[in-house]
Amino acid sequence: MVKIDGSQVRRLREAKGLTQLYMATVVGVTTDTISRWENKRYPSIKEDNAQKLAEALEVPLEEILEKEGGKPATAAAPSAVIPHARQVRANRLLPWLLPLVLVLLLPFVWYRYNQPVPVTIIATRLLPPHIPAGQPFPVIIEVRTKQPGPFSLILKEKLPEGCEPLVSSPPYTGFDPRTGILKWINRTAGERTTFVYLAVHQKEKSGALPATPLRFSGSVTLRDKKAPETGVAGSLVLPIAGYHWADANRDNRIEDAEILAVYDTFSGLDNISYDWQKIDEIWSGGGYTWDAAKEEYVIRK
Repeated sequence: MVKIDGSQVRRLREAKGLTQLYMATVVGVTTDTISRWENKRYPSIKEDNAQKLAEALEVPLEEILEKEGGKPATAAAPSAVIPHARQVRANRLLPWLLPLVLVLLLPFVWYRYNQPVPVTIIATRLLPPHIPAGQPFPVIIEVRTKQPGPFSLILKEKLPEGCEPLVSSPPYTGFDPRTGILKWINRTAGERTTFVYLAVHQKEKSGALPATPLRFSGSVTLRDKKAPETGVAGSLVLPIAGYHWADANRDNRIEDAEILAVYDTFSGLDNISYDWQKIDEIWSGGGYTWDAAKEEYVIRK
């Protein structure tokens, strides 16, 4: 038989959040017995019951034994009580801590997801492989973006010296012959917008062909401050040669593959009601020659 400190047993049990029913189940006694032990009605109990009681409280047996002289046991050692007390305090704080964290994070989340996403623009120019001087030629500029519109943009196209625009779709906003700058102000609502125009390059006064190819440049300007301007990529140089612009291999014929490529690649010309008749006549005929003096194509029968 050993003498236990009932008050110490109760303090340890309550500090650890254990019930008398739990203690009784572990030790193998009734809850009434546990109550009697804690109230010191049975100061002496069997040693094996005392050992089970200590195991249930997760403390050494000496922790619940009555001290010599019958003095009550001191408060539980920090290793037995303090960690559990900290856990109890943490459990009480947790329901308040989580809402506080969410409140602190809300401004960051709002700022992060309400920032305007910079618009990514890709502009590509398509030129024919060559043109004879004095003949209209097509230019197509495709503006693509991953972000759906609507958004406004300004497209500027600097034409080579001696070139001037004839017609465009959408209609160009203005053209400055001194600088050669062709402008559009457009509001697009889709992920792809096609600008197409016809231009012509006049012969020099001497009647000779230009010594160097024509060079194009352009830019797209947005209102977005994070991506204010991007250059127009793609075709930049247009050679001057005495061949129809649809005759890619310069063999004085427009073959099946060439006319199909033209109808497919330059389909945007339909937006300006381009007259395809001359191309069709050359394709269906026996070829052509370029009459530089008259500035016209002569179709061979």
